[in-house]
Amino acid sequence: MRSSVEKLLLVADPQLIGEKDEGILGFITRREADRYLAKTFAQANAYVKPDWIVFLGDIFDEGLSASDDEFKRYFERFNLIFDYKNHEQRYIIIPGDNDVGGEYYGDRQPILRERFRNYFGRIIALYHQNDIEFLKLDMDMFDSFTEGKHNTIMEQIQNRPMTANFRIILNHWPILTRTARFIKPFINELEPNIILKGDSHHFSIISYDRINMINKYLAKESLSQSIFSLDLNQKNFVYEISVPTCSYRMGVQRIGYVVLLLDSESKTAHLTILSTPKRYIALYVYLIYGILGIIFIILTSLFSRRNLIRLVMFSRLI
Repeated sequence: MRSSVEKLLLVADPQLIGEKDEGILGFITRREADRYLAKTFAQANAYVKPDWIVFLGDIFDEGLSASDDEFKRYFERFNLIFDYKNHEQRYIIIPGDNDVGGEYYGDRQPILRERFRNYFGRIIALYHQNDIEFLKLDMDMFDSFTEGKHNTIMEQIQNRPMTANFRIILNHWPILTRTARFIKPFINELEPNIILKGDSHHFSIISYDRINMINKYLAKESLSQSIFSLDLNQKNFVYEISVPTCSYRMGVQRIGYVVLLLDSESKTAHLTILSTPKRYIALYVYLIYGILGIIFIILTSLFSRRNLIRLVMFSRLI
């Protein structure tokens, strides 16, 4: 008998370090950050055993400036770090502004989106699994829903009518904090239950009241209880979950992964945060130990040298 619960492991903003901005220490910083991501992801994946792994953009830190050869090497590193192509799991990967542009109006280049698509698949697509529909989007902060990509998105919806209990929208950039002119047609036409996003590097849950067109924060940075539940039977509310970064390099206090359980029988969602260790604390400890070790070696060398000098002088006196 098939379970009514689908398990999702949500990964946001790993921002793999590039080859240009780190200088002469780049080899060390890349290796250390990659190792941290690989270890924490492997532990989270083994613990959760998800049905889906969802990457919510900003896969790379230097995706905009990367040459084609560099991008290929970044892609190969990504595959080695996350090892997500397990035949028992399905995965979805969406772009972020560090991959294809979109944070600033001038950095949007179609060629970057095309390159990302060649490696990670279609940027706008609809996935259907059991009782869940995933609508994969690429709506940056300068996109209008009623123009531009609207026709491409609606083609996906109309070609495959809604038959699932859940429709989950995946978009790197926020949706529910935009203007009412954007939000209203977006919600009315796409009918999402939940929107999953990255971008901010911080965790939050926002509920949007479709009748009164009001946003409310249900959680910010952390959860009031270990498992937080959402009732998706209420059609008047849409929820946007911002997933924290999984990289210690982003300079935020709380990092990790989010586990989302979707129960089609009760039409509820349950989520929790899998926090990961603050790597900089460990690195500082290693640095202190390293400095103390160097001081010890220097002092030992000095004392040994003094003893040697004394021995030579004593032998001359004899």
